[in-house]
Amino acid sequence: MEKTPITIQNHLEQLAPNVKKIRLKSIIFFVILFVVVTGTTWIKFTVSPYIEVSWGVGAYLISAVAIFLILIAQQLYLLFTRTEIFYQGRDLYFGGAVIAIGFIVIIFIEMLGIFAIPTTLVAFISAPLFKKRRDAFTANLFCNFLVLIVLTIEHIYPVGGFVVTDRFRALDIVVSFSMGVVGGAFATYFVSSKPGRLKYILKGLAVAAFLYVMIIGYALIQGVYREPSCADTLICRVTLMAALSLGLVAALSPLLIAIVLQPILESVFNLLTDARLVDFCDHNSPLIKRLRLEAPGTFSHSLVVASFAEMCAVAIGENPYLARAAAYYHDVGKLENPQYYKENQGDRNLHDEILPEVSVEIIKNHTEDGLVLCDKYNVPREISHVTVQHHGTLLISLFYNKAKSLTDNEVDAVQYSYHGVKPRSKIAAIIMICDAAEAAIRSMDEPDGEKIDNLLSTIILERINSRQFEKCEISLKDLTTIKNTIIGMYGGLYHARLKYPDGK
Repeated sequence: MEKTPITIQNHLEQLAPNVKKIRLKSIIFFVILFVVVTGTTWIKFTVSPYIEVSWGVGAYLISAVAIFLILIAQQLYLLFTRTEIFYQGRDLYFGGAVIAIGFIVIIFIEMLGIFAIPTTLVAFISAPLFKKRRDAFTANLFCNFLVLIVLTIEHIYPVGGFVVTDRFRALDIVVSFSMGVVGGAFATYFVSSKPGRLKYILKGLAVAAFLYVMIIGYALIQGVYREPSCADTLICRVTLMAALSLGLVAALSPLLIAIVLQPILESVFNLLTDARLVDFCDHNSPLIKRLRLEAPGTFSHSLVVASFAEMCAVAIGENPYLARAAAYYHDVGKLENPQYYKENQGDRNLHDEILPEVSVEIIKNHTEDGLVLCDKYNVPREISHVTVQHHGTLLISLFYNKAKSLTDNEVDAVQYSYHGVKPRSKIAAIIMICDAAEAAIRSMDEPDGEKIDNLLSTIILERINSRQFEKCEISLKDLTTIKNTIIGMYGGLYHARLKYPDGK
């Protein structure tokens, strides 16, 4: 019994993390990213065929300062426009890792030739993994800025200072940067983040074809401006052949590398993509399999709640995959005492044999037990946190009224209320309503549309009056939409069946 307040407290700390710790972690993250990018740049300089080692410290300092300023700009962007990423450390670290990986791969592949640079690599890797597409776009943008600076210094800083030794090479670098930005934007907003590897590959190939056409087009134009008279066609021919061969590397390598790295990064940073949410809803996933085998009634209830929640999420613009997954796991805590819940009982109700204060402790603990089980099975917090939020701090009226009937003394309502956390997201609020709606509708005699409407209005009003939604941003319009969605789904899930004659 002592573990409950500790785990709930940990849950609350995750919802409202320590600002000082976050700032310290962000500083450490920045330093590590700066060291990795700067170190990689200096290694590249030492093996580059375009520069001499006898530069002196000047060029190294210039590259370090330039990298520092670009990374500072990236941090300021996140701080002022994507503050929530700092409160979700894994997204911050994932973004930095993707930029570092993309930068390392790009500047070393560039040694094959300017047409081989996979400038859209970061966009391909991060587009399906970031929650917001603009985060993938900006990560790709900042990576390309880093590449632009490094290649510019490498090719235009000979011994003695900055001198443009090859104006065509300088133009190649700028055009490559432009292709990275345009192609990255196209990849970010075109490559689907929805489940389905095949769709991702097909759309990725379409983006690769677009990039390849851009590279070939630039090569043709380059051949003309390098030799306008075309008297020496060798330059045009060599340039075009290089683009045709190396362009395939630039176009296809981002897709191939992304396919390899995405599952690894998902696992390392515990990212919650739509594809991974679908995996968590697999009936053979470890915790759901246990629920299906050990508490079949609860499992059946969760399936119906998931159907309600998914459609409600779509109706109010939330992630339906997350809503379905949260519904699957919201009652996994009942695995600790499945026989004490009505949906898993037969004709015998074990609560008739024990005191109401014992019954209420068992019922209350299923939310906390669910959080513990989810942590044990490495279920991401976006899903696991719903276990302690879907009942909030609601009164368990059945046992509260039973206790009142057994004594003339005052009964403490707090003792008979859930000691959970009020919903902090619209998804948690959806599960709270759908969970109560499914159980209430199933227990009704001859329900119809009007009865369902009145029932749902009562459920929602009770939760508004008890201030269960004060911590999340759900609106009255959203609540009305949720109610109407459940009413609309009622006919499909609980419709009457024709009675067939026996034996026919």
